[in-house]
Amino acid sequence: MPGKASKKKTLRKPKLVLSGGDFQLSQTRQKILDFLSLKDTKRIAIISDNDQDGVTSAAQMKKFLDLKRIKSRVFFYDHYSKDLSVPEKDFFSFNPEKTIFLDMNEGFISDVLQRIGKSTGPFLVLDHHQGEVIRNNSFRCLVIKPKNFSNIQPSRYPVTKMVFDIFGGTEWICAIGIIGDFAFEQWADFLRKTEKKYKISFSKFKELDDVVACVTSQYPEKINSFFDFLCETKSPKGLLSSDYFALKKLFDQKLEALRKRFYKEAECFDDTQVCFFHCDSRFSSKLSNIISNENQHKVIIIFEQPGAMMKCSIRRQDFLVNCNDLAKAGVAGTLNGKGGGHVPAAGAHFPVSYFNEFKKRVRMYLLENPPKRVK
Repeated sequence: MPGKASKKKTLRKPKLVLSGGDFQLSQTRQKILDFLSLKDTKRIAIISDNDQDGVTSAAQMKKFLDLKRIKSRVFFYDHYSKDLSVPEKDFFSFNPEKTIFLDMNEGFISDVLQRIGKSTGPFLVLDHHQGEVIRNNSFRCLVIKPKNFSNIQPSRYPVTKMVFDIFGGTEWICAIGIIGDFAFEQWADFLRKTEKKYKISFSKFKELDDVVACVTSQYPEKINSFFDFLCETKSPKGLLSSDYFALKKLFDQKLEALRKRFYKEAECFDDTQVCFFHCDSRFSSKLSNIISNENQHKVIIIFEQPGAMMKCSIRRQDFLVNCNDLAKAGVAGTLNGKGGGHVPAAGAHFPVSYFNEFKKRVRMYLLENPPKRVK
C-alpha cells in the first residue's frame, strides 16, 4: 500500500466566517484582495516601518505573497534617518506594479512618496495610527485601519495582527510584534495559545521582542539580513539560539544603564506629571516603553539628538492623555517639526533650538487638558 502523503506546511489560513465582527473582517479581506488583484499582479513592493511591529508584519506579508507566487521585495523605512533600508534606485529597478505600506502613518508615507511616489503604482496601506492626509500621492490607494473591522482601540491592534487576521500568518512571529506594541492584554488568549503551541514562555517571547528591537534600533545595517533570517527560521527557538541573540545582551546592559540614569537625572514636573530625559541615539523608543510601563500615570518623554533635529518618544500607558494630540501641540510652533502617533504612544521631531519651546508647549497642553479617559 502506498504511504500517506505528507502534509505540506503552509501559513495559517484565516477563517472565512460570516457573523458579527468577523463578517466585517471578511468584507475587508475581500476588498483588499480585489484591490491587489493577485491573479493579474506580478510584482508587489512592501514598504514597512522598521520596528518590531513593522518587521513582523512584513515577514508575514511576504510569506503570504510567496505562497501566492507573487514576486515581492521588502524595503524598510528608517524613521530616524528618513531613508529606506536599500538605495532608492533598487526600488525603481524592482518596478512594482503595486505597493503595500505597513505600520507607517500618513506622514511617513508622504515623506516616501515625495521621493518615489510615481514608482509605487496603486498602493495599499495597513496601519493603526491616527489618520491624517497622505500627500504627494499620484495613484489610487486603499487605506485599512482596525476601525474598518474591529472595535479594539487601534493602538492595541498592531499591524502584525492585522496582517495575521486578514492574510493568515505565523503565530510566533505575530506574537513578537504584539508584545513590541504593548498589546499583550488585548491578545492575551492568542499569546497563551502561541506559547503552548511552540512551548515557549511569555518571558522568552519578551526576549525575542528585545532581539528584534536591538537589531532594528542599534544595527540598522543588519536589518535586511536579519529579516531574511526571520522569514526562513522555522520556530522561535531558532532565533533564541542565533547570533542575533548575542547582540541583545549588550543592548540589555545599555538599556539598564539608561534606565538607572533616568531615575537620577530626569527633569520631572509634578504639576503636569511629565518627565523629560535625554538618552543615547536610537534608544529612545525602547527606553520610553520600559520607563512608561513602570510609571503608567505619567507622561514620559525620552529625547535624543542625532543631528540638527531632536527626536522624542512620548508615552503614557493609562489612556488618560492623548499622546498623539500632545505631540502635535508640542511642535505646533515650528514649520520644521512633526508629531503624532497613538493615544498611549507618539513621537515628535523638531530643530534642536526649539526644545525649550517644545517643553513649554507640552506643559501648557497638559495644564489645559487634565487627565481624563480618552475615547
